[in-house]
Amino acid sequence: MVRVRRQSCTPLPCLISAIIFVVVGVCVGGAFFTVTGLIRNSDVVQKALARAERDPQVAAALGTPLEIGWLPMDSIETSNGGGNADLTLPISGPRGSGEMSIEAVRREGVWRYRRLVVTIRDTGQRVDVLREQ
Repeated sequence: MVRVRRQSCTPLPCLISAIIFVVVGVCVGGAFFTVTGLIRNSDVVQKALARAERDPQVAAALGTPLEIGWLPMDSIETSNGGGNADLTLPISGPRGSGEMSIEAVRREGVWRYRRLVVTIRDTGQRVDVLREQ
């Protein structure tokens, strides 16, 4: 019979390893939630969400109020009153969920939307929020 010898961790190295693990986890998690929160609360996203809530097709499919999920993708870049946004955000309402795709350009401090589309998860329906109503 072969015996496998278990190595044990002495208290001090184990404690140091655990502390490093926790600190790294807190830093990575903090950075993720900070960046995600900045994107979710940005004016381009909040204004797009308000427009989507006012759209009759989106309101009928998802209900209101709409909420933004925690995994935005892509980016927002701003500087000196200008910028670009190209985002896909998970959204949900009382009746369902979906994704909101935003493409916008900021000039002289004002966001102009090039694309604002909500895709309803259950049906796959795409609603162009910028269409003429």
